[in-house]
Amino acid sequence: MESAGTPSRESARERILLLGDPGLRVVCEPVTDFDSPDFQSSGRRLLGALEQFRREHGFGRGIAAPQIGIPSRMIALNLGAGPFLVVNPILSVLSERRFTLWDDCMSFPWLMVRLERHLETEMSYLNERGEAQRWERLEPALSELLQHEVDHLDGILAVDRALDKKSIVAREVYLERRRFFDQMVDYTISPTIPSPISQSQ
Repeated sequence: MESAGTPSRESARERILLLGDPGLRVVCEPVTDFDSPDFQSSGRRLLGALEQFRREHGFGRGIAAPQIGIPSRMIALNLGAGPFLVVNPILSVLSERRFTLWDDCMSFPWLMVRLERHLETEMSYLNERGEAQRWERLEPALSELLQHEVDHLDGILAVDRALDKKSIVAREVYLERRRFFDQMVDYTISPTIPSPISQSQ
């Protein structure tokens, strides 16, 4: 059987749910059976969707299962060294200190959202084989990404966390005036895919 950690070359093109789709507001259920064909298939689909988006858009570090209509607590990540699964993630906050950034999302790639995230977090999760893993004292780039993706598992979107009515802008406008907009936040995201115009999420 093909591992959930390896996207199928023959997988069908995945449709990523867009802003407004009720499927993005579902609170996902934990994965309990790591040997089930449903989990294996869902894992391959999620990994494939992430790589598909990265090829087509030139950015993208993570995607959550509900973004392709799978109501399971599962995330696919690619931090620059290939895709892998994070299952049943649990984030803990080490500090109430926060920082601001411009966030984006595969479900509304035409928008940028200014919001706040916790500066320091840790995460426990299960890998694709159901083995316990833990990441400690995450750097801001990974901390904010995981907060974004875990929000998805609870039906929460970046637009819900916008700081004010001026904190949602078109990506095209952001890219045209990036220096201006980046002065409004504490932190900017470095892309995992080299591109002169991309910002990774």
